[in-house]
Amino acid sequence: MPSHDPSGRDMTRDIQDRLELFMGGVRLERLALNIDQVRKYNPPPNPAKTTDSRYRGYIEEFGTDSWELDALEPSVIATLIRVNVTALVDNKKWRAMEILVREERSKLTTLADKEKI
Repeated sequence: MPSHDPSGRDMTRDIQDRLELFMGGVRLERLALNIDQVRKYNPPPNPAKTTDSRYRGYIEEFGTDSWELDALEPSVIATLIRVNVTALVDNKKWRAMEILVREERSKLTTLADKEKI
């Protein structure tokens, strides 16, 4: 899970670089754990690992504490995901697809009912 520590923060950059290399044009957005969420939800801190090669740059920006995503309440994580994913949904297309699914389901049900006779 992405944590707010030297390696966890770099994970987002690394994945973005790899996606760009192999697929191109993919946008990756880190939903959690960001420093604003650390300040808001106040998960318990852990010392950042001094053996991490990214340690020095991390402490210059954030200090010596780090935090784990799984220290947040599961409901908080679920809400972060729901809110961010919902924001990406095109509601007009979603409703159109729901109508199409209902219509196709109705056709299949009618066909299945005819086969029972």
